[in-house]
Amino acid sequence: MDIKVIQKTSYDVIVVGGGCAGVAAAVAASRNGAKTLLLEKSCMLGGLATLGLINWYEPLCDGEGKQVISGIAEELLWLSIKYGFENLPKKWGGQGIHHIHYDRFATRFSPNIFSVAMIDYLAQNNVNLLFDALATYPEMENGSIKGIIVETVAGREFYPAKMVIDATGTAAICHRAGIPTEEGENIFSYLVHEMTKEDADKLSETGDFCAARESRYVRSSWDGEGLPDRLKHLHGTTAEDVTEYMTLGATTLLERLKTEDKESREIMTLPGMPQYRMIRRIIGESEFLGNEDDIKPENSVGSFCDFRKAGRRFQLPYTTLYNKAVPNLYAAGRIISAKGEGWNITRVIPVAAFTGEVAGTAAAMCVKNNLDATTLDVKELQKTLKAAGVLFE
Repeated sequence: MDIKVIQKTSYDVIVVGGGCAGVAAAVAASRNGAKTLLLEKSCMLGGLATLGLINWYEPLCDGEGKQVISGIAEELLWLSIKYGFENLPKKWGGQGIHHIHYDRFATRFSPNIFSVAMIDYLAQNNVNLLFDALATYPEMENGSIKGIIVETVAGREFYPAKMVIDATGTAAICHRAGIPTEEGENIFSYLVHEMTKEDADKLSETGDFCAARESRYVRSSWDGEGLPDRLKHLHGTTAEDVTEYMTLGATTLLERLKTEDKESREIMTLPGMPQYRMIRRIIGESEFLGNEDDIKPENSVGSFCDFRKAGRRFQLPYTTLYNKAVPNLYAAGRIISAKGEGWNITRVIPVAAFTGEVAGTAAAMCVKNNLDATTLDVKELQKTLKAAGVLFE
């Protein structure tokens, strides 16, 4: 059967994936003059931070009192708590009214409120947004992407683009475009947001929504122990993988619910996506390994930190965001060229948003100057990023 492909409006930059990395990339591209489209396969922005219920904005500081991440990554942190609860320490601008678990520039936030705030944020920055739009394949010609094929309720559509940013979290577009990739092994986690009568009493007494909205593990495994053989090596690159992952979490939850008083609690929110952390990443022109503390490469595009350990500061090489095999395609978020420990450090919200801003800025500059990732002047990119507030500490 021949399926008609509907030709759609062309864009300077198309961003695939509406998580924090994708939102940052789209906003950065638009601010730098590019006509930009953001494609999101669900009907909710934020990715793991919202749909995945990982509602902790990891730190923007190095744990020693110095902020090392700013720009759009910081804008998104403030947006995450602009209309909802927070437990940001006072010294970083928080109200200090809820229990603070972590004395760094980090906070809990409402996943639902953050998600709807991002819709307005995109609109204010003139980004075109499509929900329920599954980007399937890049249309290739002579080693470059000419556009993205998208499945929507209207059918199969084609959106031409000059530059594309893969912020899918799965590197799906990069992989299908022919860029070399590597699959990761993941923890198994199934977190929900739950409310018991005791939680409700405590909320009524303290008003602490941070505690009430904290994710709770139904089941987790950091080493594969106790998991079915298929789930001991978690990749998340097939529908079967995802289905078994989500089914195991849901059935584990149901078994627990069967043993409890049904009037004693409510499950407020289930995860709307698998809570994989490292699915697949690109192999770029260089790789960040996580042992480059305080090294300042000449092609740095900004600084970031380790969310787990104080005192660790890094600068990201520009060449981790692309592979010359497809020069008009950037990676952003937890799919950049970061290996091993480096992948663990870069997979979290603030670093994902930071890489999104870099990729969006670079893509817009490429369009404006008729360049690609391999010919873009990195010094000019650095100047543009610094002017936008990206830190190079």
